[in-house]
Amino acid sequence: MEIREYIESGVLELYVYDQLSPAERREVEAMCAQHPEVQAELEAIEATLHAYATASPVQPPAALRERILSQLDLTDAPEPRVVEMKPQTSGTYLWLAAASVVLCVLSLGGNWYQYTQNKDLTGQIAQLQTDRNVMADNNAHLTRQINTVTEDLTILSNPSNVKVELAGLPLSPAAKALIYWDQKRKSTYINTAGLPPLAQDRQYQLWAIVDGKPVDLGILPLGKQEAILAHMGDVSEPQAFAITIEPKGGSAGPTLDQMIVMGKL
Repeated sequence: MEIREYIESGVLELYVYDQLSPAERREVEAMCAQHPEVQAELEAIEATLHAYATASPVQPPAALRERILSQLDLTDAPEPRVVEMKPQTSGTYLWLAAASVVLCVLSLGGNWYQYTQNKDLTGQIAQLQTDRNVMADNNAHLTRQINTVTEDLTILSNPSNVKVELAGLPLSPAAKALIYWDQKRKSTYINTAGLPPLAQDRQYQLWAIVDGKPVDLGILPLGKQEAILAHMGDVSEPQAFAITIEPKGGSAGPTLDQMIVMGKL
């Protein structure tokens, strides 16, 4: 085995953690004796673990030293002998270091789990808020539809209204529309669901025939014609109603060859 492969195999770390058998430990010590780079790597691992274990020493209370000295008789104690301590490759501090690493990993794992849980909760809250906004929009749309239908029913049930059916002309025989003219209020309402769609540059325009002359009652909304009543202009004593196809925005007078439906009272 190459020296670099041996160093990277993890056996030196196991040696420092005292996790090898006696035979395996002797093999490591023999490799260190034969190869200086292996010895240097082993010393570097030991130094790293030692630095980690002693990075945050716990200071004893200040009164502890005095309490211990008061219980010892040091009157005739010989001069203390300083003994040089060599770094240990195994022992209690290594297990403490390993335990510290494990606790650190567990703490980081717990923090990550809490972070992901909070992130998921934030996403759920945002989704709930989005759903709430969609529901509010839907409710508002339904409320408008209910109000529209209620208004239409009120108009249709008004006994003063005269219903006028506008039938298709040669330009579009299948086309049709309905007019409700209020004899008292002179109001005009129209349902154009039976009219075919137009090109983007064209628009329907409603006319009333009064004393043989056309009276402009307004242009119809662009786009698909809905099966609802649209309030148009007011008119007195109409003899007939007609709809023509005009340029977008309407015309001052009806384009007679573009008249699509007509109906008399």
